[in-house]
Amino acid sequence: MIKLAFSNLFRRKTRTFLALLGVAIGVAAIIVLVSIVDGFYLEFSDVVSQFQGIQILDKDAPDVVFSVMDESFGKKLESVSNVNIAIPEIWFVPFSVDGKSNEATSFSSISVYGLDVQRSSAANNSGWIFSLERGSTLTGNDPGFVLIGKKIADDYGKFVGSTIELNDKKFRVKGIFSGSSELIESVVAMNLSDARDLSGIGTGKVSSFTLDLLDPGKTEQTVDLVEFRFPDEVQAFSSATYAEQFDSVLGNFRLLVFFVAGISSLVAGIGIVNTILMSIIERRKEIGTLKAVGWTRYEIIKLIVFESLLIGVLGGVFGLALGYLVDYLLLGALGLNFAITLPLILQAFFFALLLSLFAGAYPALRASSLDPVEALRG
Repeated sequence: MIKLAFSNLFRRKTRTFLALLGVAIGVAAIIVLVSIVDGFYLEFSDVVSQFQGIQILDKDAPDVVFSVMDESFGKKLESVSNVNIAIPEIWFVPFSVDGKSNEATSFSSISVYGLDVQRSSAANNSGWIFSLERGSTLTGNDPGFVLIGKKIADDYGKFVGSTIELNDKKFRVKGIFSGSSELIESVVAMNLSDARDLSGIGTGKVSSFTLDLLDPGKTEQTVDLVEFRFPDEVQAFSSATYAEQFDSVLGNFRLLVFFVAGISSLVAGIGIVNTILMSIIERRKEIGTLKAVGWTRYEIIKLIVFESLLIGVLGGVFGLALGYLVDYLLLGALGLNFAITLPLILQAFFFALLLSLFAGAYPALRASSLDPVEALRG
């Protein structure tokens, strides 16, 4: 019966191909959209899981690059129990790197991280800067020097001792660091004074503070204590609180993306219904003959459902391949990381099967209800 269903489908190759293409595009849309969200989620999770300490932002800031605080606020933070050192920071996105545009909306944009090097050196944790791979670290006595992430070094051909131009100002590369993610390796770290001049944030202003703790085991208690002491002034984030908020946002966004891709895939379902219905109309006499020689309604339904499922299977396989190809092209063109996991593959493939099954149900019932005498008359 499967062989018969297969041969029936490809009597009208163009029509069947269009139905397969509709399913493939729907599956590919699910794979591409969800895998990019998952890739960003995994990358961000790697970053925040390795962050040490607590980051303090202005109360109303939606993100660290929009946060502006008085540097003197660090003294208040250091008065909180379990806080060892409050390290002032400045975060911003330069408008150009080596004369090339560096748009903040780009997935491959470079960020600048300015920090009080002396305070950071006295801290117990490494904050946002991870393993120094080449060169030496910054000191408080070397303005004009920077550390760059490994991705920047690879993309721009930089090495220890070379120069990098940020917002039309040149800096000397003193070291190259690596991290668990390209997000970290796309950061330029420099002294706080250089970052203040380059960003134009203003005298005595910073973006945020990283709190070095006396007892890292009491991180969450310290987060609660800071927000209790300064409820109208700051928001405090540990790696756990960052991960919790991001889990919620990305989880909802993943569902939304899956829903949108699923809605677009319903068009493929209409294509399957049309393909099978047209096939039934053209094969009325054939179906009438099968019923006349003893085929039951169940066998007719099974034949039509097999035809529909074959479209789902073939379209699903092609869709998975197309989704991977598009993901790979986006990675090369835009630097969009993706994560195609086994659960995602199964979800997308079974979606294609269910879509084809439901799309074939009505044509199958209609074919099974044909009167053999009327069908043989044409």
